[in-house]
Amino acid sequence: MTEAPPTRAEAQRFRAARATLPESAHGNADYYHGCLRLPETIACKVSSESAGYVNMAAVARVDLPLEELTSKVLGVCGKDSERVARIFLRGSLVSGDSRFRWSPFSLASGQMTELLGRFPDHDPEREFDIERCDRMVLRGMRGDFGIDREVGRQRRFLRRQNFWEPALALLAAQTPRCERYSYSDRADVFEADLAGPALDQFRDLGRLLRFSSLELQVRALPASQAKLFATRA
Repeated sequence: MTEAPPTRAEAQRFRAARATLPESAHGNADYYHGCLRLPETIACKVSSESAGYVNMAAVARVDLPLEELTSKVLGVCGKDSERVARIFLRGSLVSGDSRFRWSPFSLASGQMTELLGRFPDHDPEREFDIERCDRMVLRGMRGDFGIDREVGRQRRFLRRQNFWEPALALLAAQTPRCERYSYSDRADVFEADLAGPALDQFRDLGRLLRFSSLELQVRALPASQAKLFATRA
């Protein structure tokens, strides 16, 4: 996901917020904090950006906890304090099919460090824990598709076994690698190779899926990598 460029209205709000401060303070986050107290929740306007346009007719007003808003920001730019600060001060973010808008604010450098410290860092040495995995994303012939634990555990009519446990055990046997931490999903993302005999076995497990549309996609999987999302304790 990439950081969306500001709209004209957002740029105007950004300039207005900066105009309230002396020129010497425009790069000083500590000074900003002295002027703008950081609330525990952020009042946001949420609009839909589905189909590539902003639907201003359906704008919801919600109070988001600061950590929830921050997790959405980190989903766009990661734990880059400078980019996080720019988005906070810009007052706008596109996350998924939604645009979030709020009154621009800033944090002192120490506050930014403390806030980002609440969120996990990527650990490339982290081992895959099969019990904490609740979703897999597979690369099909027509694009990526996901299977979560709830769907994967539903048994097909007259079948005693479900898809989820044997499929996850097969992927775990491929020694998944921890590729990144997803802040938007709040989970470590592991990748497991699917090729050769393992791919053939995985395709065959598709017959255990309750939904025929998913079965067809699994049975037609090309050699690729499966992404496994595992939450932390």
